[in-house]
Amino acid sequence: MRYTKIIVSVLFFISLAFVGCTDEQVLDNETIEETNISSTRAVEITDYYWYQGKKIGLKKNESKKFILFRQEDVMKLNANFANFKFTDSPSEVKISPKVQNSKATTLGSSLMWASIETSESLMKYSEILYEAPYFITEDGYELGISHLFYVKLNAKEDVEELTKMAADFNVEIIGNNEYMPLWYTLGCTKSSKGNALELANIFYESNSFADAHPDLMTAIITSCVNDTHFNSQWNLLNTGQNNGTFGLDIRYCGTRSITSGSNGIIVAVIDHGIQLNHPDMNVHPISYDTETGTSPSIVRGNHGTACGGIIGAVSNNNLGVAGIASNSPLMSISNNLISAPDYNQKVADGFNFATTNGASVISNSWFSPTPQAILTDAIQNAISNGRNGRGCVVVFATGNDNSAVRYPANAIPDIIAVGAMSPCGERKSPTSCDGESWWGSNFGTTLDIVAPGVFIPTTDRTGSAGYSSGDYFLTFNGTSSACPHVAATAALILSENPLLTQRQVADIIESTAQKVGNYSYSSTSGRPNGTWNQEMGYGLLNTFAAVAKVKSETLSFSNQSIYSNLFAGKWNVVANNVSVSNNAHLTLNFGEQITINPPFTVNIGSQLSIYR
Repeated sequence: MRYTKIIVSVLFFISLAFVGCTDEQVLDNETIEETNISSTRAVEITDYYWYQGKKIGLKKNESKKFILFRQEDVMKLNANFANFKFTDSPSEVKISPKVQNSKATTLGSSLMWASIETSESLMKYSEILYEAPYFITEDGYELGISHLFYVKLNAKEDVEELTKMAADFNVEIIGNNEYMPLWYTLGCTKSSKGNALELANIFYESNSFADAHPDLMTAIITSCVNDTHFNSQWNLLNTGQNNGTFGLDIRYCGTRSITSGSNGIIVAVIDHGIQLNHPDMNVHPISYDTETGTSPSIVRGNHGTACGGIIGAVSNNNLGVAGIASNSPLMSISNNLISAPDYNQKVADGFNFATTNGASVISNSWFSPTPQAILTDAIQNAISNGRNGRGCVVVFATGNDNSAVRYPANAIPDIIAVGAMSPCGERKSPTSCDGESWWGSNFGTTLDIVAPGVFIPTTDRTGSAGYSSGDYFLTFNGTSSACPHVAATAALILSENPLLTQRQVADIIESTAQKVGNYSYSSTSGRPNGTWNQEMGYGLLNTFAAVAKVKSETLSFSNQSIYSNLFAGKWNVVANNVSVSNNAHLTLNFGEQITINPPFTVNIGSQLSIYR
């Protein structure tokens, strides 16, 4: 992929105005041209199709194409397109055997198709008979559009009108269905006056037919990553596992089209300690044991490795489970999590260590029976002073005794309090569909959001040391398993915009939640981020919508002093009155346009890098 990189390393004070630069200034003409190139933002609706009289919005994926070609050209295609990445092996096009009068098209009888990663138009190549972009649905799932579309006649006599329109738009009528004879299959080529999506809309909007619909390829129903236990991870892609309800998940697959996290966004897990050498875990080199006050952390139980895997198990590596924010490293902070002298101060030490050592998010899958001022103070310090004053995002489990939200989740309004949801879209309770009658997710006035919390596949201590005899535990449960989903989502949000405050991250998570289940969500005093319910909070976590909301917005930072290394980008960037000092390295990665207004200063020994 083409990109522009500008690195400014200075030994003295400089002030840069990046808009309207001359050739002698920092950006050359080519760079200025590139900064004004427009690109499609996440969840921006650019296309649509009709379904039951309603428009269904789609976002075009400019970097992936469906292509059609002849079987005899496969070898030539492979040779000429060696620099392109095929995401599917070429496959034969097979029309339903129930299509009557189906015939070899004018292109030939042996047609092949494949999907290919490229933003380049391939129509100029003689081997390519047809191309169409892939799309992303409003829920974040990938959708392919083949060369086919379907038209339903009002009556069989309308075939004459269909024949006329097909000729007008250079579309071939392949045949009609034996079982549903009013439905006809049509095929496009590069000579057609549009792709299958566009032509289906034209035929439908002509009002000459009962219906018209493009051939939608939704292969994502199986999986979006190749981790061996992914098909059991209903929390990430709910296809009805555990007798659950199809589609009730956190929209993980759509999220992956935007981000899997960032190496610069660290998630601290205060728990029993994560197994640092687990083969399927992205672990940060810094860790800490609160009991001894030393590094590295110590594995003091099974719970921490299970919680950490939901966040940071390596994804798409043909191994184990997929983590939600697998590119964001886990900082393991270990504690016994048992009643003992000075327990609360030691846990407080864990918060202060995480805050001091660069954690952006702190995940806590535990609760305490009684509030402790020293612990509350440490949590507040992380929220108020972490991340150079922007605040660490602190996430807590609500508890598992089917009663009110427990401490510390209820201690400070800025804590994100997470309850558990069943696979059927209910608050996890003794009577929910999962059948685990011995526990329920705590709820009430301080509940913020729910996430999947039963039958959650995750990492386990290797061998026989953990919950199971292998390296993975497939039925982890409790609000302990729900909490890391939200912590991981916070990490993904900050990976897209690390300049957000902890409160802004919480607002995004809450305002994008899914209103699921048979619950009454209503406007509630003190709940500004949408309708709310005491059993479900703002609803089910929607990781894709949360991340996409950040992705679609402009990154605007003003009156900022950058003292430590910071990476920001992937959208419009506008900077006003920014100072980089203390040997910091500021990296801006923009996808569409960057505007830097003076004063913008990079002080002695500091560095600025700009990528597109």
